[in-house]
Amino acid sequence: MAASAWSLQPGGGHHLTENDLDRYYLRMVTDDAELAALEEHLLGCPACIARAVAGDDYVDAFRVAATLFND
Repeated sequence: MAASAWSLQPGGGHHLTENDLDRYYLRMVTDDAELAALEEHLLGCPACIARAVAGDDYVDAFRVAATLFND
């Protein structure tokens, strides 16, 4: 994944887009080079880690709610 696919945040830092974080969490990233770049960025970016955790929690809560309404 090229850095140009990441959003340029206020303050000039590059961060993963919400789409990138969602694709990573849902295991939709199939390109090894892109996956490595995403994981490398997450290892060194507290802002993206916080956003990833919040997104993961949201998706998990949505999955639980969906199972409750499907029963």
